[in-house]
Amino acid sequence: MYVRESYNPRIMKKKDKGLSNKIINIIRTTQRNNIELTSIADNKANVLLSLNAFMLTIIIPLVFGNIDQVVEKCLYIPLVVAIVTCFLTIYEAAQVLKPSDFDKKRTSAHPEINPSPFFFGNFYKMSSEEYYKYLEEGLTNENVMKAHLAQDLFYIGRRLGYKMSKIRTAFNIFLVGIFLTLVSTGLVLFFC
Repeated sequence: MYVRESYNPRIMKKKDKGLSNKIINIIRTTQRNNIELTSIADNKANVLLSLNAFMLTIIIPLVFGNIDQVVEKCLYIPLVVAIVTCFLTIYEAAQVLKPSDFDKKRTSAHPEINPSPFFFGNFYKMSSEEYYKYLEEGLTNENVMKAHLAQDLFYIGRRLGYKMSKIRTAFNIFLVGIFLTLVSTGLVLFFC
């Protein structure tokens, strides 16, 4: 049975003027863009992962079913290149999809400011009472709120940069591997 946790309305009271609408719109737009870009990176990683897994499921049974011809025509060289390419691409794509380590709190740039109460990784193990107190401390000062929002944007951007660099590496591995597979297949068929 679901029991609703206690709600502390004091947290939601407006204590000062707050952020201007311009700043709020800029933050919302930036966060929306980062979320969309993260989704694009995850989709690209899924495509690479699925494509390479599919290639492996096709290649491996064909090789074992025709092992005599593969050895006779020295096709094991391009097949090894293709299989290594698929495994490396899958590994890099999986790194993009792997969740971050949420057991360590994100640190603040300012030692006197707690980590952001808006990022779930900083509070997902807290009780509701601890979180309400933590959130109330974070909402008492406009400058602290701005620092929390800047912190969140920084960490989202950092994670997005990590994902995009891994996607680029995975695509490069895939493209180079496919090219080497084709070249080695041509060389093997021509010289053997």
